[in-house]
Amino acid sequence: MLFRKLIAATCSRLFRRAAGAVEYPLETEQTLDLLHSRAGVDRHLDILFRDISVGGENFADLYRRCLTQTGTAVTPFNVFQRFQTRLDLVRYFLATLPVPGARAECGAYRGATALLLCHAWHSRQPGFRGEGFYLIDSFSGTSASSAHDLIPVRGADGTTRMEAFFEPGKTDTSAELVRGFFSDFPRVRICAGWIPQVFATLPERGWAFVHLDLTLYEPTLASLEYFYPRLNTGGVILCDGSIFCPGAQRAWVEFCATHDIAYISLGHRESVIIKN
Repeated sequence: MLFRKLIAATCSRLFRRAAGAVEYPLETEQTLDLLHSRAGVDRHLDILFRDISVGGENFADLYRRCLTQTGTAVTPFNVFQRFQTRLDLVRYFLATLPVPGARAECGAYRGATALLLCHAWHSRQPGFRGEGFYLIDSFSGTSASSAHDLIPVRGADGTTRMEAFFEPGKTDTSAELVRGFFSDFPRVRICAGWIPQVFATLPERGWAFVHLDLTLYEPTLASLEYFYPRLNTGGVILCDGSIFCPGAQRAWVEFCATHDIAYISLGHRESVIIKN
């Protein structure tokens, strides 16, 4: 009976979304958590990523290893999005290896994605020990949300209010903790600080690849303003997206519109620039 109600609610939300109605991220998360928790997620992942390898290791196994090593949780709600977006990320990352310049991840959290990229880099260049790779994060949680970052929440009475999803300063990571996960890549640079102030600690140089996973409007916009002018020809900036991060998506769209920059939007709300 519960599952039937869940399916009915899911269909109702899909129809409302198709009609242009408001999507409530917390309700979507709850629905997908329940659906995916019943479905044998690992079996689906094995089918989807069975034939994909990175340096001789199955991609899904490698990413699981990075998640486990860094203590990074993936929920049933976003498990498929997370694995697919990380595969997209690895493919763009490897495509930029011939491009001169450094590489950065802004919004490293516990370092699982950066560790995955390091292993991918090492698979192509066995002597790689982390040089030229920068992990940038406050390691103190997110900053305060702006009006652009609020998500719609439906109350018990059916009315909609706008709320911040990310609690400022809430964190379960630190620069010291993350450093310990990169013993195989000791030359990785870990840059702790708030954006944009932390950019003053970076060397003035060109960049080949930048991954933005910043959740909020202001740090995403500041990162684009810093890195895009310094991005070498053929370089890539890839920005993660989420139903919980409308501000980050807005910053991307506004920046690209202001500067007349062409980009693509992949599934799962990823956006990608290749600088020509």
